[in-house]
Amino acid sequence: MKQNSYYYDRSVKSLSDSDQYEFSGESEYSRERSDPYQMVDYMIDSGLNLRGRGPKGFELMDEQIYENVCEKLTRDSFVDAFGIEVHVYNGCVFLKGRVDSRRSKRLAELIVEDLPGVIDVINQLEFT
Repeated sequence: MKQNSYYYDRSVKSLSDSDQYEFSGESEYSRERSDPYQMVDYMIDSGLNLRGRGPKGFELMDEQIYENVCEKLTRDSFVDAFGIEVHVYNGCVFLKGRVDSRRSKRLAELIVEDLPGVIDVINQLEFT
């Protein structure tokens, strides 16, 4: 393969505690003097995912969490959210009402618990 200025070997040798990344065939990677795409490729290859981590001190307001919860429950194909009431207080989501099965009760909780800003889910749903 022809070597040009844009080519580098994406295989990773090691990751040390000092934020230095080593790539085979190239000199060690440091954030100050390297192509930013190389760091992105490393993050993708190693499975790093920082989605959902906002700036320090950032918190979603209860109204925003409420909207996210309602939208997520509405869009889900396996839960009939028509009988579910949602209340949010200081990041805690309260689910009340009726669903058709135990599976739907648990699935509603699983859908909500990983949303940004949700601290806890209090599942008070009943099934018939």
